[in-house]
Amino acid sequence: MFYTFAMSLEEKMNRVLLSLYDLTQSNPHVDIYELEKLADVGDQFYTILRYLGGPGEDLLKKENEVVRIKGAGIRKAEELLKMQMVEKQRVVLRKIYDLGGPTHMDFVLIETLVKELGMPFRELNGILLEFERKKGWLEKDCPDEAVQLSPAGVREVENPSSEWRGGGTTIQNIFHGPVQGGFIQGGEANVQHNTFANNPNVEETVSTLVGIIRESDIDASDKEDIIKDVERVKELASKEKTPDSLQRVNRRIEMIKTGIEAADTVEKGGKLLLKATPYLVMLWKLLST
Repeated sequence: MFYTFAMSLEEKMNRVLLSLYDLTQSNPHVDIYELEKLADVGDQFYTILRYLGGPGEDLLKKENEVVRIKGAGIRKAEELLKMQMVEKQRVVLRKIYDLGGPTHMDFVLIETLVKELGMPFRELNGILLEFERKKGWLEKDCPDEAVQLSPAGVREVENPSSEWRGGGTTIQNIFHGPVQGGFIQGGEANVQHNTFANNPNVEETVSTLVGIIRESDIDASDKEDIIKDVERVKELASKEKTPDSLQRVNRRIEMIKTGIEAADTVEKGGKLLLKATPYLVMLWKLLST
């Protein structure tokens, strides 16, 4: 339950619009009571709804008990999401900087970042991939469980670029489709002391997955990065199966999924993810059971 009395009117309007945008992903005709519950802006909900649908804004259309978002509303909501992502990136980069010791370039555990920021791993992982692959603010070849600021990352905190200061466009790590949400579940507590280096099913699944990625129409540099992550899962599969190794496999598969979603464009990444997901699920099952 949000304490709506602490929100400004603008924040409440943005919350209503973003809630409508979210609900529209599964059904373009949104039940007004479902929207009211999700937005949770108190007694001003219907006033805000009339304003957002009025001639001055024209962001949505209400017909009886159904609300639909208009094209202008979609554009406005996506711009708000981009602004939110920029702000989250600022917070994450600053936290790595603060935890990075006297030089700000010590290794920082991802688990520590999750706890310090109160951010789900999958969301944080998308931001970290953006920092490493697109921005160059993280060092490459860090351990799976940690990150390290690059000199460019330190400079970005101490002397932000004009794009950063201005809240410029950033990649939108959002995917709307039938496979939205996590698919990696359980398995970390199951200890079996065996390896999978010679498992033909793992080899075949990895090979098929790499082929799907190579044949996709995403950018070549994105293909290279994602394939490296797939090959890393194969390397991890050759290690003794322990809770720690399973956690690393889990994390790396999530990185693959997030990398695909963020690849090139949301549309292209989405198409690839639809094809790749069954093989990612199969790979996890082969390695965790």
